[in-house]
Amino acid sequence: MGRRRAAFTLLEMLAVLVIIGLIAGIVIPNVGLTGAQALDDHARRLAADLEFARQRTVMTGIPHRLLLDLDTGSWQVEWLREDEEPAPEAGAAGAPATGRQGLDLAPPARARGAFEPLPSAVGRAERLDEGIVFAGVGTPDGVISEDQVAVTFERDGTAEPAEIVLRGASGAGVVLEVRPLADAVRIRDEG
Repeated sequence: MGRRRAAFTLLEMLAVLVIIGLIAGIVIPNVGLTGAQALDDHARRLAADLEFARQRTVMTGIPHRLLLDLDTGSWQVEWLREDEEPAPEAGAAGAPATGRQGLDLAPPARARGAFEPLPSAVGRAERLDEGIVFAGVGTPDGVISEDQVAVTFERDGTAEPAEIVLRGASGAGVVLEVRPLADAVRIRDEG
């Protein structure tokens, strides 16, 4: 009886299994969260930039857009630089020919300019992380899955409806719905 066997008791083995089970219960679910969390973070950043472009359009009365480059996985906020045409001088073409100066009630003519990135850090191009891609953009004209696509906000903040699909390496997807009538961007899981 003075000799004891070098072995584990059933109680010790059960304690080790319970500890391993607890660690696995915490670690395994969080392994998949990193990819899903990154996908959700990008969806929220993209939605925030869309909302910013809409709000800035309404505040300034200048059209803004979010330009998506589906091939490189990047986007940036741009605004329409417009150059106002000078008012016609008296006696010039389009001005009243009479000696009296008339009051022109027509709105000023605007020349269409070109979209340029905003002149601040907001106008800097953002890029999707490795493993996250633009799967496509649904527009009224169909689904676009390559090249560049713009979600343009008109002077009153309205835009064509669009669905921007982001997809992670695991195949999970998130859809950003640009809803023109609700003036909102809604994020939902693809499916």
